[in-house]
Amino acid sequence: MLIAPVAFEVASIMGVQPEPFLMSVAIAASTAFCTPVASPINTLVMGPGNYRFKDYVVIGVPLQIMALAIATLLIPVFLPFY
Repeated sequence: MLIAPVAFEVASIMGVQPEPFLMSVAIAASTAFCTPVASPINTLVMGPGNYRFKDYVVIGVPLQIMALAIATLLIPVFLPFY
């Protein structure tokens, strides 16, 4: 991941624990639901499932927003900044 070192450095500059920042990067990297090319699994099931690109967007965007909201609320609870 290219962003993890940046997140770690930002946490260091701010003087807080790096774990919440790194967990945010990990969750953001693993919740790519909006396109079929975001994950090999999505690409593999596209043909046999007869899915279109639009199907990923229709389901993926709300799921992505939900994952963002949940992560934003729960990461500070389980991994406090101080």
